[in-house]
Amino acid sequence: MILTIYFRKEIFLINYGQQLFKSFHRVKKSSMNRLNHKRFDGLKPHEFFMLVTILNRYAALKTEHEANGLPIPPGLKISELSRCSEISMPGVSQVITNLVKQGYVKRITTDMDRRLVYVNLTEKGEALEKEYSQSCFQIYEDAAAILGTQETTSLISLLDKLSAALDTLEGKQNNEKQNENTERKTP
Repeated sequence: MILTIYFRKEIFLINYGQQLFKSFHRVKKSSMNRLNHKRFDGLKPHEFFMLVTILNRYAALKTEHEANGLPIPPGLKISELSRCSEISMPGVSQVITNLVKQGYVKRITTDMDRRLVYVNLTEKGEALEKEYSQSCFQIYEDAAAILGTQETTSLISLLDKLSAALDTLEGKQNNEKQNENTERKTP
């Protein structure tokens, strides 16, 4: 969407998509700079996000298995982490290898199938994730305090709407891809 504004005999074009992208980039850059200053034990941001992914996805998996009366696995498979983080399996494996070397993640094999490898956080990994998450949340708590209750509430509402709009677009793209694939297969 582009808005044309005439001001003092000059034409200004405002591209909202570009403005949104730039705003998000500035927010990401600012928050990541603050997080990088609080780096723990040499942990990189993408490694931290993998710890969070393991913690959250494993908690969801445990809940799901308990609700369905299924045995609880000792961790997550690399393929599961790849799928839910949208990172390639070799990329996930590389991050996991680094986290294992640092003592934050452990690889687990079962007696039933030694080929099957699970990963989960160590106690050191859980403690670091908790500490790092608190620092991350504190950054946004500080920003919310500066914005105030009303602006923070409005921002959350707008971001939720934007997320829903992007999900709608993603759904449309997936439908278009399915239609293209169906058309190609049809003689």
